Amino acid sequence: MDDLTFRAAEAVDFSTRIHFNTALEVMEIDLSNVNFADRAIVRQFYDEVDRQMATAGGRWYFLVNYENCVVAPEAWDDYALGGKIANVKYSNGTARFGASEETRQTIRERAEAERFRSNLYATRDEALTVLASLRRRHHFLGRGSRLDPGRAADVLLKIDNVSLRFGGVHALQQVSFEIERGEIVAIIGPNGAGKTSMLNVINGFYHPQEGSITFKGEKRNQMRPYFAASQGIGRTFQNVALFKGMSTLDNIMTGRALKMHKGLLWQFVHWGPAQAEELEHRKAVEQIIDFLEIEHIRKVPVGRLPYGLQKRVELGRALAMEPELLLLDEPMAGMNLEEKEDMSRYILDVNRQFGTTIALIEHDMGVVMDLSNFVVVLDHGVKISEGPPSEIQSDPVVIRAYLGMGH
Repeated sequence: MDDLTFRAAEAVDFSTRIHFNTALEVMEIDLSNVNFADRAIVRQFYDEVDRQMATAGGRWYFLVNYENCVVAPEAWDDYALGGKIANVKYSNGTARFGASEETRQTIRERAEAERFRSNLYATRDEALTVLASLRRRHHFLGRGSRLDPGRAADVLLKIDNVSLRFGGVHALQQVSFEIERGEIVAIIGPNGAGKTSMLNVINGFYHPQEGSITFKGEKRNQMRPYFAASQGIGRTFQNVALFKGMSTLDNIMTGRALKMHKGLLWQFVHWGPAQAEELEHRKAVEQIIDFLEIEHIRKVPVGRLPYGLQKRVELGRALAMEPELLLLDEPMAGMNLEEKEDMSRYILDVNRQFGTTIALIEHDMGVVMDLSNFVVVLDHGVKISEGPPSEIQSDPVVIRAYLGMGH
């Protein structure tokens, strides 16, 4: 039986299973009914990938069909390593569909260990939709830096001369900056610099005495929390603000509140249109749970979760709002190195896959320099610098005010 299996695996002609869709920039790989029985067939497969990519050139989005595909335990290490190398060399992003539950679980475990996205979907159409979103996002990012000459700015949020006072304390003084659509902007500064106050002004918790806020072209002297949320501004908090007695799923579901439009009576009866609406929103929540890889805690009360997972659930709740601008207040505070790496990966994926603009406060300068493409520096409520991370890192004013203080 083993010999028959091996011969069946050897007989696969991978050259007929790889197709390129130039219009979609997709390389589609059909692994349906393939049995990777040993290392030899794994090498055969990746040799064919190398051969075809040498002819095609460039980078492509990978769409992989795993229907009835089997990878033998002794072949998994080579298969995973080959996939990692192929993705680094050739791929702009990968989506997988049709895998059995056993294969899905193995891919998830290896993705977690190797720090890559599993991107597993039930159908080809779902996988293609994700790749199309990735493609649009990459083309959008291809516009270049906000500093590139001749490029028209696409400003999502403009803060203009905002001042905030609490009695005689000046929390913010004439602060101005812009956040362009698609960016990750870091707001940094020493303790007491006014960073959290700035986020609170943006989403309406604090009302400045002077200045204005322009979001999506609409200028206001001050925001209101409900208006900010309804217009597409999501928020996480420095201290986890979750319903500790509710499950992960139910906490994330609360982020869909503004998306629900059936009246109180329908919600009370919970039948017909109200029930259909809830099922639709639960489907969206399940997709977020899958994206954040927290399926195993979906029914666990969040009060029983470790701190790092609670932070991930809070991110999930903010994502459930489908925000255009996501405000993250110290998303990695209190995390160990491994948890920081995970959260960094999710923040980048939110930005790249969903096209979400992000403004974050973070004290870890390594994280700031790795994640952000623009940095705003505050000190005692005053903006003292702004620019790309490389410039901020070497700015003597910033070094004196912040980077030189134990960071």
